[in-house]
Amino acid sequence: MELELQSPLTLAPNTFNVLIGPEEMLIDSLNYNLKELQRLQVLYVSGNYSRILDKLDRRFTELDVRRAFTAYQLLTILKEAYQTLTILEHDPSLFEDASEMAEYVGQALKEASNGSSVLLYSPWTDRHLEVVSKFADRVFVFNEVHKYVYKRASKKAKPGPRVQRTLEAF
Repeated sequence: MELELQSPLTLAPNTFNVLIGPEEMLIDSLNYNLKELQRLQVLYVSGNYSRILDKLDRRFTELDVRRAFTAYQLLTILKEAYQTLTILEHDPSLFEDASEMAEYVGQALKEASNGSSVLLYSPWTDRHLEVVSKFADRVFVFNEVHKYVYKRASKKAKPGPRVQRTLEAF
């Protein structure tokens, strides 16, 4: 059964998908498809902290939540997973002491997708996520336009010919 979270984000059965985008995209997708997700067995795995869990609809009752504090714990959780949909929230701190584990986690996520759909979410990419993403069937990347306005320096250049300037010493 295909699950369309938010167009064009469709999770096919037995696939390993990576989603890189704004938090609101995943939160809105999960909350909007609450009825379809309630019919599935869903495993949500977060790292040391979660940006998503507290923003999900409280009526989301068919959700098993696990936390992994290390990459080794994440591998154990993936081996024990039996759910039809597995959602992981990427946490780079899992790889602080074991950066070589990123490749093993990628392989474990690919193996876990043999029995369920797997979605790995991150708001941004890092070197560990790039290694894990090599094993993914599909990678969705949505860029967020920054809402911040960058102000220029308050001093305006004097009119006249442009010349090279040096930085004053303090």
